[in-house]
Amino acid sequence: MKSATKDSKEIKKAKQKLGKTIRNLREKKEFSLRELARAVDLPPSNMKYIEDGVNAPSPDKYLAIIRYLSPDSKKRDELDTVYSIIRGTPPPDVCNIICENKGLNDVLRIIDGQTLNVNQIKQLKQLVNTFRKEIDKGDKDNG
Repeated sequence: MKSATKDSKEIKKAKQKLGKTIRNLREKKEFSLRELARAVDLPPSNMKYIEDGVNAPSPDKYLAIIRYLSPDSKKRDELDTVYSIIRGTPPPDVCNIICENKGLNDVLRIIDGQTLNVNQIKQLKQLVNTFRKEIDKGDKDNG
């Protein structure tokens, strides 16, 4: 079992990485810190604390930052990974999906105690993509 000190160091490192990545994305998009802060409804000082790795954003502010900066999927995965380390939960949008889809908990519990390999994750992603296509087709048929 990890010690509290090791956990604390890992979280501190994750906050620093999250903040640095957010800052890099913001600068790449040529947004000022104030612009980003205003867009996500945070005081600039709070945004600075996030970018400096002192604080981590709340789930709703994290989603707002992600939406505003719209990182590519690789960078989004990187952000989600460190955010999950900090908060000890999946990213907020994933939590929302689970909460909105009653019964999904039971489906995920089937995996309990197992770690899916890369191929299994790929197969699961393909399966979920077929559902997405069905949903999109249904929207077009009903729209």
